[in-house]
Amino acid sequence: MKRTPEPELMEEKEQVISYDEADFSEGEVKLINQINHYLLRKNISLGEKDLIVDLGCGPGNISEKLAIKWPNTEVVGIDGSKEMISRAEYNKNISTNKNKLKNLHYICSDIKHIKSNNFLLKKRISLLVSNSLIHHITNLEDFFNTIRSLSSNSTVNFHKDLKRPFDENSALELKAQCSSKYNEILTNDYYASLKASYTFKELKHFTLENDLSSLEVFEDGDKYLIVYGNV
Repeated sequence: MKRTPEPELMEEKEQVISYDEADFSEGEVKLINQINHYLLRKNISLGEKDLIVDLGCGPGNISEKLAIKWPNTEVVGIDGSKEMISRAEYNKNISTNKNKLKNLHYICSDIKHIKSNNFLLKKRISLLVSNSLIHHITNLEDFFNTIRSLSSNSTVNFHKDLKRPFDENSALELKAQCSSKYNEILTNDYYASLKASYTFKELKHFTLENDLSSLEVFEDGDKYLIVYGNV
């Protein structure tokens, strides 16, 4: 199936609310566990001197989980959508875990301009994370140029995203499965995201052709791709 790009930002209020109110906790917890497993395997521990950055943080679900998992580490969630950042700030303020989120902050910035923000000069980024962001980026160069500019030699990158289905029928089957759990807005967004996603071969080829072979690309089940390692 040919890739069909979608808008890079979620800025419609109804869209943001639908995304925020949906329960994606199972996948989010799995992502945190995958990141933790990778860090443990590499004997990497995070503390006060470290910084975790969650790119394309949306309403902050994963940012909050990162902040709770690593309470002594500063966590910054970044999204280019003002509506998403407003929602993330709101969620933080009403959270039952509010006292555990003092290490969490948010910034509204397009990923192509993040490097100009002074906050990144305060601490080195030890962990750079994204979930379902890559497919929103029209050109892969923009995503990988961003993570390259934000990363030092020791920065761990861990980016998870959807995998584009092989054909239209497969995409429609996944859309139907989504419709049994989520509302029409989310179902249509999910279908658009499937068509906008990259394939394993596309991501792998890009890393090999652009001096990013230190990044590993692998399939996580039949629906997701993960890019991890150092740049």
